[in-house]
Amino acid sequence: MDPRVRIAVIGAGLIGHRHIKYIQDDPRCRLTGVVDPYPQAQSLAQAAKTAYYPDIDSFLKRTDAEAVIIATPNDTHTPIGIRCAQAGLHLLVEKPIDADPANAEKLIDAANQAGVGMLVGHHRRFNPYIEAAKTILDEARLGSICAVNALWTTFKPDDYFNVSWRRQPGGGPVLINLIHDVDNLRYLFGDVTRVYAEMNSHIRRFPVEDTAAIVMRFNSGVLATIITSDTVASPYNFESATGENPLLHAAHQDCYRIFGTKATLSLPDMTLWQYTDKEKQGWAFPISSERIDVAFDEPIKKQLRHFCDIARQGAVPRCSGADALKTLKSTLAVARAVKGAEPVEMMAEN
Repeated sequence: MDPRVRIAVIGAGLIGHRHIKYIQDDPRCRLTGVVDPYPQAQSLAQAAKTAYYPDIDSFLKRTDAEAVIIATPNDTHTPIGIRCAQAGLHLLVEKPIDADPANAEKLIDAANQAGVGMLVGHHRRFNPYIEAAKTILDEARLGSICAVNALWTTFKPDDYFNVSWRRQPGGGPVLINLIHDVDNLRYLFGDVTRVYAEMNSHIRRFPVEDTAAIVMRFNSGVLATIITSDTVASPYNFESATGENPLLHAAHQDCYRIFGTKATLSLPDMTLWQYTDKEKQGWAFPISSERIDVAFDEPIKKQLRHFCDIARQGAVPRCSGADALKTLKSTLAVARAVKGAEPVEMMAEN
């Protein structure tokens, strides 16, 4: 019997392409099919020497997969995921878990009832810089954390918006891009308890936002300020900072700064600032920096290995459906805060 984990990819878009490549490159995995109605997906499957299925019905009737990666539009995650769970397939669902929290709850329930593992693809939890930052925080090397500043700022070219849904509410940088950063911050600092935000779209004048300023309070007491914009000339975003996405120019600048009572950490440049003499602290005394070395490995590759452990060994998902739902609710709270022009309290939702 083939010991490799048999995985099919549902959705052959940009992220689906990347998943297919990583499955092919990983000796623990075997690509058992590509599911997508568009004709180019059939050519992709042929090139990958795997089965092609134009729809979920034909896939579920004929597949020998034991796990699937769902990389389809957000609002299709739940209906596809439920059918796959009911067929006994383990699920890796791309972020966000769904566009609608109510639908996400249905998917979580279906996976639980079917007894299958579900991992949600907030892959930056597997980024070595985030992993290193979490270790530093867990070791209390920064002291008590007071605040964090996060940036996701870049310029999306005009042709990016030739796809109509990207010009509409829900298609902007908050739900498409910033949700990754919200999940990073939740992973590092815990649940969000309050959100306040301001947004505008005065540059492109589309119905969707192009810029947002956000304040979040975490249950841990940490305060976060977040700026996001997809209409500025800037290298300050996680993809450009880490080089993890080959589609974005790698500028290797920091995009997070975590402020503690003993030290401050910026990442992903992993610079730790603290007073030179631990007995002499205060603004009148010298402060120095050190660079913490981190060995890079591609997060989606590491996520795939973890998914294999979930499918074969019943490992606890690093980002479960319930955890991803909290990230979705916290991100959607940004839009609610703007609409209501007042903070959104999250305690009841978490």
